[in-house]
Amino acid sequence: MQDLSNVTLRPATLADADPLEALSARTIRVRYPDIIGAETVEGYIASGAIAAYYRANVASIIVAECEGVRVGACATKPGRIDLMMVDLDLHRAGIGAVMLDHGETALFRDSDRIVLDCFRDNDQARRFYAKHGWRNGRLFTDQESGIDMIELTKARPVGSPA
Repeated sequence: MQDLSNVTLRPATLADADPLEALSARTIRVRYPDIIGAETVEGYIASGAIAAYYRANVASIIVAECEGVRVGACATKPGRIDLMMVDLDLHRAGIGAVMLDHGETALFRDSDRIVLDCFRDNDQARRFYAKHGWRNGRLFTDQESGIDMIELTKARPVGSPA
């Protein structure tokens, strides 16, 4: 196992797309069938959408590494955490917290309130975000997938610089 006390973050490059796709597919395949259904998971992985996302959004992605190994990714868009993905074997090891803190800090430079979307039934993720100060927002159904979602929100901490 990697030394997780030395997580580093760096901007993504196109060379990260394939390794991050593999990390994501493995994590999604194990963690998401109980949340969104096995058929939906396999269809999503087979669609090529994961690789397409990483390639299209490379400029907004930060890669987490431990000992030179990619262990996670965080993508931001204005006012939004757009993606959080941590290697399946490293959930609850602090990598997500490091990436989330980095993403929040960057977003709060330009926004007083930030959002992220989460599968409504992803209890582990919702507990993680709640622990980090995120609050439940609106419930909605993703129009493309039909999956029930929840928008989580977080306000810039009082006294935090803009």
